Amino acid sequence: MILFVSARTSSLACRLAFILAGLPGEVRDLSLRGGEHKTPEMLAINPKGQVPALLLDSGETITETPAIMLAIGEMAPESGLIPAGRVQRWQVMEWLSWYAYQFPRAFQPAFRPAIFGPPPAENQIREGGLKRVGEVLEFLESGLAARDWLVGTQLTAADLTAAMTTTFAGFVGMVPPDALMAHRKRVFAIPALAETLKAEGFAA
Repeated sequence: MILFVSARTSSLACRLAFILAGLPGEVRDLSLRGGEHKTPEMLAINPKGQVPALLLDSGETITETPAIMLAIGEMAPESGLIPAGRVQRWQVMEWLSWYAYQFPRAFQPAFRPAIFGPPPAENQIREGGLKRVGEVLEFLESGLAARDWLVGTQLTAADLTAAMTTTFAGFVGMVPPDALMAHRKRVFAIPALAETLKAEGFAA
């Protein structure tokens, strides 16, 4: 089994889930700048030409963060990444689906406004992206009101995506609310994740 990711991108959430699950297999980094996700070999694995992608031992490929998180959690139920209880399971999938839609919608214009319009409009596009980032942070903060974790009483896959959102908000100059920074610190303090996070240049 191979999980394809790219360093310092939102695919890190799936990498962290793979590590926490303790699954046998390999995590393989692709250089997006080098076009490694668009090679004929990779397009045969994932015709979307994107990461993350999970190549199963059966030869089948799972793509998109919510589906990959679900697959990882179901292959390692003891990890708690995807809860066993029906309602909590649905709630985690709700958060993962929300992340998959909102993260690129907010962060791509904030990071790379040039791909969304001509140079005269870049500042306006970036400001629109930053506004949406702020709205995303506010919604995440409301989900953590008086709670340590988004769903239930322990870390789930939803918390990994939330911690990545908080981290990337800092990259675009936003200051996340204290509740989100405290949540991120709890996630980053997990010993099994420390080495990977340090290697990717993420401070606790």
